[in-house]
Amino acid sequence: MVFTTAGGLSSYTRDVSYCILLFMMEYDYLENLPEVILKPKKEDPLRGGHPWIFSKALASSPSCKPGTLVKVKDSQGRFVGLGSFHPGNSIRVRIFTRVPEPIDLSFFTRKIEELYNTKRNFLPPDTSGFRIVHGDADSLPGLVVDIYDRTLVFQITTAGMEIYRPLILKALVNLFNPEAVVERSDLESRKEEGLQPLPVKVHYGIIATPVIFREAGVSLLADPLGGQKTGFFLDQRELREIIREYSKDKQVLNLFSYTGAFSVAAALGGALKVTSVDTSQTALSWIDKLLTQNGITASEEKYPKICSDVFSFLSQESKDPGKYDLIICDPPAFAKKVAHKEEASKAYIRLNRLALSTLKRGAIFITSSCSGIFTSQDFQDLIRIAAGQSKRELVLLKSLVQPFDHTVSFGFPEGGYLKTFVGYVRGVLPE
Repeated sequence: MVFTTAGGLSSYTRDVSYCILLFMMEYDYLENLPEVILKPKKEDPLRGGHPWIFSKALASSPSCKPGTLVKVKDSQGRFVGLGSFHPGNSIRVRIFTRVPEPIDLSFFTRKIEELYNTKRNFLPPDTSGFRIVHGDADSLPGLVVDIYDRTLVFQITTAGMEIYRPLILKALVNLFNPEAVVERSDLESRKEEGLQPLPVKVHYGIIATPVIFREAGVSLLADPLGGQKTGFFLDQRELREIIREYSKDKQVLNLFSYTGAFSVAAALGGALKVTSVDTSQTALSWIDKLLTQNGITASEEKYPKICSDVFSFLSQESKDPGKYDLIICDPPAFAKKVAHKEEASKAYIRLNRLALSTLKRGAIFITSSCSGIFTSQDFQDLIRIAAGQSKRELVLLKSLVQPFDHTVSFGFPEGGYLKTFVGYVRGVLPE
């Protein structure tokens, strides 16, 4: 039974008609997409949360250009997801969604809002800088979005996500009403997708660098226009807390210090002295700003800054061990491809051997790797070798991985890249 009003169709009829229209539009949308058919059982990882479909898992695939949105079906013809297709890569499909839905503005708006609301629930109090979108692990393959207070920075690294830049930008502006939105797609890794690195671009608003944001009550600085990554290393938030906890009354050495966030954490923790070493004089110049911003007098005697190659610096320091009670060693990735793993392994061993050789019994050693091709066990094995070569018995105090906002899914362990070990030098063998 349908009730009508003087104005025509009832609201019930209008709602039903609208739902039918949406269904038909969605049906047509899906029907017109190219199809990928999987081999038997190859849908299981996908249903468990893995976002990649490799070439060997495909029974059939379309002839289409990189980045084309495709419909994925299992060997029985059942729908299992939508994703971007790349005919030239071993990762043939990167999954956007496991339900039949249009990839449109509402999709990006909903996904980004859900991620933002979920992740901020797990942040420490008084924190305004974190990662909203972490690429494939957050089912937005090839997209990273970081927030620094009211400034947003995004990166696009895949052909499939490149198509949606206007929708991403609109979703970010609509959701957050930011002061600025910056794109940092100036990445060499884009070439693997057939894309070129792009110049840094302010898409929306006005930005004055550095950008001030908060992390667990600490005032920090990001450089979205010229800094590393999106302007700051947000993924080491939890380590900064540990450094602050362990630094009281210690002589601290911060290697690869960059702009000094670890140095400030050590200073706030009550370190007697914090020495920062980096090859960039520009990065080192930010340290005094950070100290002052957090109410610490920027004394060169107490907080010296040394512009030097870390390997060269350690080679000299290891000749006279015992100056430091705590060393932080967080280098850039030594290798991003498996082909370079052996060479990188040697570099990690040498670096950690030199650093450990400067320490006496009772010191604390903190070491990290952000090379995704090394598992946690791989890295632990390298540290074990370095400890043996330096004649240091190293005991594990804590181990860390990347924080929650840099998502690691149980269904996608490949998404884990950051490994950190906090060790205690329990013994030193005589030379």
